[in-house]
Amino acid sequence: MMPLIRLMGCVTGLIFMLGGAYAAEVQESGVSLDQQTAHVLNRIAFGPHPGDVAAVEKMGLHNYIEQQLHPETINDSVVEQELQPFGLLQMTAPELMDMYDTERKDARKKQQEISQAAATQGAMTAVPPAASQNTAGRSRPPRSTTAIGQLQAARLIRAVDSQRQLQEVLVDFWSNHFNIDVKKGLCRVLEVVDDRDVIRPHVFGRFRDLLEASARSPAMLFYLDNAENSVARPMLAALRMKDDEATPVQPAPRKRKATGINENYAREIMELHTLGVNGGYTQADVQEVARCFTGWTIDRQTGEFIFRPFLHDNGTKVVLGHAIPPAGGIQDGEKVLDILASQPATAHFISRELCQRFVSDDPPEALVVRIAAVFQKTDGDLRQVTEAVLTSPEFLSSSSFKNKIKSPLEFAASAIRATDSNLLATDTTTGFGRSRAALEGGAVLGKEQSRERLGAMKQQSLNWHLYELGEPLFACTPPTGYKENSKIWVSPGALIERLNFAMALTQRQVEDVRFDPKNILGTVDVDKPDAVLDQCVSALMQGDISSGTRQVLEKAALPIQGDSKTVDPSKLIALILGSPEFQRK
Repeated sequence: MMPLIRLMGCVTGLIFMLGGAYAAEVQESGVSLDQQTAHVLNRIAFGPHPGDVAAVEKMGLHNYIEQQLHPETINDSVVEQELQPFGLLQMTAPELMDMYDTERKDARKKQQEISQAAATQGAMTAVPPAASQNTAGRSRPPRSTTAIGQLQAARLIRAVDSQRQLQEVLVDFWSNHFNIDVKKGLCRVLEVVDDRDVIRPHVFGRFRDLLEASARSPAMLFYLDNAENSVARPMLAALRMKDDEATPVQPAPRKRKATGINENYAREIMELHTLGVNGGYTQADVQEVARCFTGWTIDRQTGEFIFRPFLHDNGTKVVLGHAIPPAGGIQDGEKVLDILASQPATAHFISRELCQRFVSDDPPEALVVRIAAVFQKTDGDLRQVTEAVLTSPEFLSSSSFKNKIKSPLEFAASAIRATDSNLLATDTTTGFGRSRAALEGGAVLGKEQSRERLGAMKQQSLNWHLYELGEPLFACTPPTGYKENSKIWVSPGALIERLNFAMALTQRQVEDVRFDPKNILGTVDVDKPDAVLDQCVSALMQGDISSGTRQVLEKAALPIQGDSKTVDPSKLIALILGSPEFQRK
């Protein structure tokens, strides 16, 4: 596995140096430089590899932060090569849509054939269609489900192996902020486009641009039902006739229901994406925003965004006190995006979420206000806003040290990185783990047979373990996404699952991860238990564990004095990964 830090020479552009202020902060906090560096690597990266702490210290902590803020300067060709086999992730929206439609047609045809056969035989109920088989006779999942598996696999590979760690942390943050659940219909294929073309290109850009990219995202339009948002039924025929006279519109490829105004997206764009629940909007604003976004929909043939004028309400609207004149067409929605992106409430809401992710679950209000001021001053420049958070005194203060709990993704990725294990990509069709990734996609989509079948296997993949840990990727059902308050991940059951994962990892029971204790032990003599413990704690935790945790480790993993048995390094490493100190970041 490639180390996180490669000293790549001079990074282009101005390097931000905090100098004496940083040195003073370390002295005042009582936290060592090693601990500060590990803290940064656990917040803006998915944890350190062995040797990363020393490498970052040599580079300079703030030089490292500045480098990560400019991922375009970082060579990530190794990960790009790892992702080459995932061909479904390179497909266009029309290609994905065609694949999805073909599968649905084939499934309906198969069901009809089975129903007819059952009726002919006099059966009372038809059995479900059998899964298609490949040449080896194994069950072959639909390619749309495989696309989910590849998308999940790519997220994990990037989290573990990418040199552009802050970018991956921010992709996770913004994917969660603009949450889409792949369990909902077309989202299972259109989320591929959303991740690639909406979230990733915009995490260091302007918030306004990211907001519009999301508003035009076919996956988002389908997930929050704006694809069905139109003028009321009695108006539709007349408006379409009028529109068609001026600009001919191609008929929709399928029958479409004109359901009238749908407020789902309008409500969530204000409550979750911009202003926040206490952002000062009313139900009347929700209704007006919904009217502005009528006609923002999906071309069901290509899976791409399209504005259909005949579905749009061209009347006058008033949003947050701003009058939007009639006959604006698609510009009505664009004006709403301008209004929402420029609101002080949006600056505060987004700034607080970023401070929650990087500083604390309950960030100081003074910090949030300062970051919100940067947001407004820079017109929502997310690179500058993120930099302001990461270079704030609060980010590097002792009060933020280990005050958050790792999410399941952060925990699993950091465990693999800390142990210098290898994450494997073994199949060009279904992602990694042979057909496992695709089958898991089926499990996430609620296919209980797949879930039971996988759960019974001796080896389970990393993706499956994340499902068991409570964070199935791209599959959070409510539009809120997973909360930034990390305390939601703390429960007795969750901690047991984490220890189970740590044991599975070190016992080589995670199918697509290769663990080797030698990567941690080095040349330490396993016949010297105390030396083994010291080495493991140093490599995995930079020596930072409590005396209570050390006593537990000594009792549970080291041989009793006089016992002829040697220490079990794998068990010891698993217990360290399951310790309270490793769970925190």
